[in-house]
Order: sequence, then structure tokens, then C-alpha cells
Amino acid sequence: MKSLKLSLDDTTYEQLHARCGGDEEAMKNFVAKAIEDWLADSYPKTSDRPKKNVGNLDEYLKSGKSGTRSYGIKGQGW
Repeated sequence: MKSLKLSLDDTTYEQLHARCGGDEEAMKNFVAKAIEDWLADSYPKTSDRPKKNVGNLDEYLKSGKSGTRSYGIKGQGW
């Protein structure tokens, strides 16, 4: 586990101190949880993203007519 030292302005520190009843361990846990929640909302896990449909390249390239430029978007004619 990594640790990080934070500097807070007086107002923020006092609010956090009051919210956690002056318990420094509770303050640390609260801040760590708040950051975890913020990161989870801001940066979805890669496993949550839809997967791209990636097929076999050989099959894709062979699907066009050989010797023609009629590949449309696939080959864009070149």
C-alpha cells in the first residue's frame, strides 16, 4: 500500500476533523474512500467498456473482390 501526505486549508481540515470526531484514522479512511469513489466515477474500469469487434484480418482482406478497386470503405480503392 502506498501513502500520500496531503496539505489541507484550515477550513477543510476543521470540517474533516469535526466530521470524523477528531479520530485521525477515521479522517484518513474518509479521505481515501472519497478519492476511491471519485476515481471510480471519473474513470470507468476498462472491463466496463464495450469491446471492439475485431475480426480476422485475413478474412476481412479476402472478402473484397480480387483484382478490382471496388473495396468501398474497406480499401478505399487503393
